[in-house]
Amino acid sequence: MKNSFSKLLLCLCKGTIILAITLTGCSPNSAEAYFNRGKAYYDKGDYDKAISDYNESIRLNPNDAETYNNRGAAYRSKGDYDRAISDCNEALRLNPNFAEAYGNRCIAYGIKGDYDRAISDCNEALRLNPNDTNSYNNRGIVYSYKGDYDKAMSDYNEALRLNPNYGKAYYNRGKEYYDKGDYDRAISDFTEAMRLDPNDTNAYNSRGAVYYRKGDYDRAIADYNEAIRLNQNFAQAYNNRGAAYRSKGDHDRAISDFTEAMRLDPNDADVYSNRGNVYSNKGDYDRAIADYAEAIRLNPNYAEAYNNKGTVYGRKGDYDRAISDFTEVIRLNPNHVEAYYNMGLAYYKKGDYNKAIANFESILRIDPNNSSAKKSLEIIREEMEE
Repeated sequence: MKNSFSKLLLCLCKGTIILAITLTGCSPNSAEAYFNRGKAYYDKGDYDKAISDYNESIRLNPNDAETYNNRGAAYRSKGDYDRAISDCNEALRLNPNFAEAYGNRCIAYGIKGDYDRAISDCNEALRLNPNDTNSYNNRGIVYSYKGDYDKAMSDYNEALRLNPNYGKAYYNRGKEYYDKGDYDRAISDFTEAMRLDPNDTNAYNSRGAVYYRKGDYDRAIADYNEAIRLNQNFAQAYNNRGAAYRSKGDHDRAISDFTEAMRLDPNDADVYSNRGNVYSNKGDYDRAIADYAEAIRLNPNYAEAYNNKGTVYGRKGDYDRAISDFTEVIRLNPNHVEAYYNMGLAYYKKGDYNKAIANFESILRIDPNNSSAKKSLEIIREEMEE
C-alpha cells in the first residue's frame, strides 16, 4: 500500500486547499507522485483531475493494480460504470487477490443492476478479507435491491458487529426498517448515523421521511430544514419538505419548495406531479394539468400522473379528456382500481350508464369487496329503472 501522504503537500490558504506534489524524495515525473495527487483530488471530489493523474501514473507504471483500482473508483463516482468495471478487471488481472478491487467492482455491478455478479464480487472480497465492513455493507445494499431484505439486514448487522461506529451501516439498516414499516427502529438507526456523522444530510432527510410517515409533520420539517441547511442544493429534501407542508395544508410553502426542487433537478417527474397535486387542491386546475403533463413528458409511463390529470379534467367537466387519461392509466396498470372508478364516474356524468357499469364491474373483478363500486352500481341501476 502506498503512503498517500508522504509526498503530498496540503497547504491551507484562505480556506482553499491547494494541492502540490513535493519534490522531496520523489521526482514530479514519478508514477507515485501522480498517484498521490490523484488520490487527493479523488478525496476532494474532483474526479476528472483524479483520473487525469491516474492516467499519467499508469503511463509511467502500467503494472500497478492499485492505480487501476483507484481510477476505477473515480470512474464509478462519475457514473461511468463500464469504465469502472474495466479498470477493476485490470487491477484483478494484475493482482487476483486484491480484495478492494472486488469490492469496487461489486458496487459498479450493483448500480448497473447486475446483482448476481455484484454479490459474487462481494463474496470474494469477504473471502479475502473476512473483516471488511464495507463489503458487508455493500452486499447488504445489493441484497436490498434484489428484495432479499433478511439477507440485507444480516449483512448490515454483521458490519455493525465488526464496527459499531459504522454510520453508513446504521443508515442502510434504518432504510431497511423504514421499508418494513418498523418506524421506531428506523428513527433509532438514522439518529445513530447522525450522531456518528452530524453532517449526514441523507440521514436527516430519511429520518424526516419516517416522521412524515408517522404523521409527525413538524418533526419531519425540522429534519428537512437541517438537511437543507447542510446542503442547500439537496433537491430531494426540498421535495420532501414540500410534501410535509402540503400535508399541513400550507400550500404556498409547499409550492415554493417543489419549485425549488425543480430548479435543482428539472428532470424529476415526481416533483412536478407533487406540485400539480397542490395546485389541484388549491383549485388552480390549469396549472395542475400543466404540471401533470410535464411529469408525463419526463416519464411517459407515469400512471399516477395520468390518473391525477384525468381527475382534474373531470373536475373541470372535460370528461372526454378525463376518460382518455384514465384509459392510459389502465393500459399501464390493468389493476388500477382508482382509474376504473374515476372512469366509471366520468361515464356516469356523461350519461353513458352502460360504460359506467362496465368500469365499476371491472373493479369488483379485481376487488370483490369494494364497497364504493357496489354502491355506485346500486345507484346507477336504480336510476336506470326510474
